[in-house]
Amino acid sequence: MTTDKKQTNKFIKDMGAVFTPVFYIFSVVSVASAIIVCGFEWLTILIALFLIFLTGCAASDINKGIVPDLLCILIAVVGVISFFTEPVSLQSIISHICGALVLSVPMLIAALLVKGGFGGGDIKMMAAAGLFLGLDRTIIAGIIAFLIAGIYGVYILLTKKKGSRENIKLAPYLALGCAFSALFGAVFMEILRLKM
Repeated sequence: MTTDKKQTNKFIKDMGAVFTPVFYIFSVVSVASAIIVCGFEWLTILIALFLIFLTGCAASDINKGIVPDLLCILIAVVGVISFFTEPVSLQSIISHICGALVLSVPMLIAALLVKGGFGGGDIKMMAAAGLFLGLDRTIIAGIIAFLIAGIYGVYILLTKKKGSRENIKLAPYLALGCAFSALFGAVFMEILRLKM
């Protein structure tokens, strides 16, 4: 079997872990949330697609412990398309590129330094999501994701026996942070600016 066929088969096999009841339920919630928050606009379609792809990443991580590369690629494509929903400027392009790097690079460094620190799928997902969100909203997404994952980690430590080790699947928390930031990040940033 050629390398291209193996890669294609891996894409298809990884996507099989996505289609679970969790995915279908939260995809409907994602579309409804995008419409309720954003109304019927061109940007709503991109946000709904972004949320559906994030839901797929979370469902796959919960189901099989993987984040499919194809979903990361689709998120990145939506991110590139989102460049054109706002006035194209050097500042906005830099913001989106920095968004792709601000969390994914530290996660990559942590993964290289600490065995099992972060999975490659989590890193790729955050790079793609940051491309869509831009710098400010990616930082908000990271704060929310790591805060919720940290609270869950403390809960696991407090409720499990000593010495038990459970890997926390990070994609659902990252997806939740990114979803919140995509829907409410602009409002959140306005509130912070008003308070400063």
